[in-house]
Amino acid sequence: MINDEKASDSESDGDEDGDDLDELDDESGLDSNTEGKERDGASGSSSESSKRTSLVSGSDLPQDSPKDVVLTDETPKSSKDSTDQSQWVVEEHLLPPQQKLKLALYRGRRFLGAAAGVGTGERGELGDRSRAGDGAVREFVRARALARVVHGDQHWRYCRCRVFLAQAYLYLKGYPPQAETEAKEAVETITAHLATDLAPVKKPQVHHTLLWGHLVCGEARTQLDQLVPAHDSLAHALHHTHTYSRMITKRKKKLTPSLTMDRPLDLHVKVLCAQANLYAKKRKFSKAQEKLESSVSVLECEGGGSEDPGLVGPLQQLGQLLLDHTPHHQRGLDCLARAVHITQVSNRPGSVAECEARGLLVEHRLRLHAVDSQDALRELHNLGLLFSRLHGEHSAKTLAIHNLTVQVLVQEEEYQQAVQHLRTRLRHCREAHGDYNPLVCGVLRQLSRVLALSGDLVGAAGALDQCLHAETLIYGTSSRRAQASRVRLGDMIQKLPLAVRMKMYRKHPELQTKPRFRNM
Repeated sequence: MINDEKASDSESDGDEDGDDLDELDDESGLDSNTEGKERDGASGSSSESSKRTSLVSGSDLPQDSPKDVVLTDETPKSSKDSTDQSQWVVEEHLLPPQQKLKLALYRGRRFLGAAAGVGTGERGELGDRSRAGDGAVREFVRARALARVVHGDQHWRYCRCRVFLAQAYLYLKGYPPQAETEAKEAVETITAHLATDLAPVKKPQVHHTLLWGHLVCGEARTQLDQLVPAHDSLAHALHHTHTYSRMITKRKKKLTPSLTMDRPLDLHVKVLCAQANLYAKKRKFSKAQEKLESSVSVLECEGGGSEDPGLVGPLQQLGQLLLDHTPHHQRGLDCLARAVHITQVSNRPGSVAECEARGLLVEHRLRLHAVDSQDALRELHNLGLLFSRLHGEHSAKTLAIHNLTVQVLVQEEEYQQAVQHLRTRLRHCREAHGDYNPLVCGVLRQLSRVLALSGDLVGAAGALDQCLHAETLIYGTSSRRAQASRVRLGDMIQKLPLAVRMKMYRKHPELQTKPRFRNM
C-alpha cells in the first residue's frame, strides 16, 4: 500500500505514452466509428471486400492490424452493403482472440449499464435485470477465458475480467459466494504483482480494479455474515477510492470507457453506503447513520447539488434506517419523500426509479398510519397500473403493490374489493407459476381469511381446501404448513351448514371427530 501511494502521487501524464499494443483492447473509443462508416459510404467502392461488412466495425476487418479496428456492436442500418446473418456469425468467429476480448467486454459492460438503467429509471433495450444478469455473466465468462489466452492468468486485465464477473454475480444475479470468490482471487493476484509489469501502479485502471474488487468482496461478505473480513475489505476499498480519485484528477488524457462508467464521487458514496450497511448488520445504527449522512453531504457539496440523482440510494437507505431502528420516523419519511422528488426531477414521468421510490414511501406511510386510506388507495391504484406496464402483471413488485392494496381494503372493511384483488392476483400467480406453488398457497390462504371476515364461510373453506391440497403436494402430508392448514380447515368446517359440512367430511374423513363408543 505504501508503494501504491507513492507511485500514485508521482504519476504524470507522460507515464502512459509507452503503453503496449494491449492498451487498445476494450478501452478504445466505441463510438468513433461513425466517421469511418461515412468515408466508406462516400467512396462508393463496389469491391467484394467493401461489401463484406464486419460485425464489430462496420467496415472491412483488418487482417494484419487488430489495433486499427474500432469496435462497435451495431450493425449497419443500410441494406445496400448488408449480408445475411450467417455472414455476421462467421466473421465474429474469425476475429483474433484480442478482438473477441474487446467485443465480450463491450457487450458485458452494456449489460451492466442496462441493469443500472433499470434501477435508475432508464429502461434499456436489453431488457430487465434478470435477463441482463444472464447476458453479463455469459459475456464476462467468455472475456475471462479470452483474457487468460491473450494476457495470462497473472495480468491485471485478466483480474479485471474476474472483477466484472463478480459484479454481475453480486448485483444482477444475487450470488454472493461466487462473487466473493471471484473478487478475492482477483485482488490477491493483483496485490501479489503490484508495482510490476503485470500490475503497474501508474495505471488508474489497476486501482479501479482493486477498488471494485475490495468493494464487491466486502458487500458479498456482509451478505454472508462474515462481518470482520467485510470490514477489512471495505476499508481497503475506501483507501483505493481516494487513490483513484487523485489519479483521475491529475490525469489530462481522455478517460477510457471502462473508467467513464463510474465517477470517483459515485464510487466514494457507494463505499460509504456499503460501510453503513455493514454497521447496520453489526447493530451499530449511530455509525451507520453517520456514514449515510456523510455520503449525502458529499454528494450535495461535490456533486450535482441537492437534486443529484446519486442521492436517491443514500436517502432511501437513510430513511429506512431511521424508520426501522430510530424514533425519528418523520425524518425518515422526509428522506423517502425527498428521494421521490429527485426521481421525478431527474427521470421521465412514470420511470422505474420513480415508481419504486413512491412504492417504498407509501409502504412506510401505511405502516406508520401517516397517510389517509383513500389517498393511499389512489396512490396504490396508480402504482399498480405503472408496475403492470413496466414489469408485467406476473412480477413480484406488481404483486407486492396488490398485497398492499388488499391490506388497506381490509383495514377499511372493503371486503368485496379485497376479494376481487385477491382473485385477480391468484389468476396471475397461477398463470405465471402454475397451480402448485408457494405463492399460490399464500394467496389462497389470504383469500380464505378475507372471505371469512366478509362472512362467506363456504368460500373461505373452499379456498383453504385448495390451499391444503397444494401444500400437501408441495411440502408433504406431515409438513408443518399442511398440518396448520388442516387444523384451520377442521375448525372452519364446524361452522359450515350441515350439507356443506358432510360434503367436506366425505372429502376429508380424517377431520371428522366421532364420539367414542362405550360398551354398556
